[in-house]
Amino acid sequence: MLSKSWTRVAACLLVGCSLTPLVFGQSPQDPPPSAGFTIKSTQLPTAAALGITEIPLPVDMDLAKQFVTIGFGPNVLGKIGFQSTEFLTPTLSTRQASELVLLVPEYGPFKGAEVAKGIQRFAGRVSGVAFGREGSPVLYVHLPYWTGQREGPLPRPQGSKISDQDNEQLVKELRKVFVSELEAEEFGPDTIDKRTIRIWWHH
Repeated sequence: MLSKSWTRVAACLLVGCSLTPLVFGQSPQDPPPSAGFTIKSTQLPTAAALGITEIPLPVDMDLAKQFVTIGFGPNVLGKIGFQSTEFLTPTLSTRQASELVLLVPEYGPFKGAEVAKGIQRFAGRVSGVAFGREGSPVLYVHLPYWTGQREGPLPRPQGSKISDQDNEQLVKELRKVFVSELEAEEFGPDTIDKRTIRIWWHH
């Protein structure tokens, strides 16, 4: 699994953003190094060199299915056992996320087969989807800031910025599918990242 720093590097390779250089032991407020010191830059590795062939990074589906099955416990296994009322997968492709959603046939108004179809309707248009449980089933749909951040294979051309207007239109489509059609009770932006949409079903 890549660290957050490598994930950030990979994301920046896709959209051409800049990374603030850091020198260990030196805070941003420190004065520049005195004369006689030299700073050498190191070229960032390419996504291919890091073994990244698509975004988001694929996960082992056998393990992911075990994780979700155990997390939902009796709702999936049909018997009393271990469960977790609070868990979340990593950000997955719409394909992998929809496979995991199918493991939960029904949880109140949440219908796994229908929600999986809803997720698939946004394939190639979002950055990825996380699935889990906050008491009841929850999705976190990650929306791209740049076209190069949409899910799919690598390498790819450098993308262009997605306007707020285009993003708002995508949010409207998500709301129509998951609230109007699939009866999610809560829908709205994440408190930290406004381009992450939280969708939650009440039992």
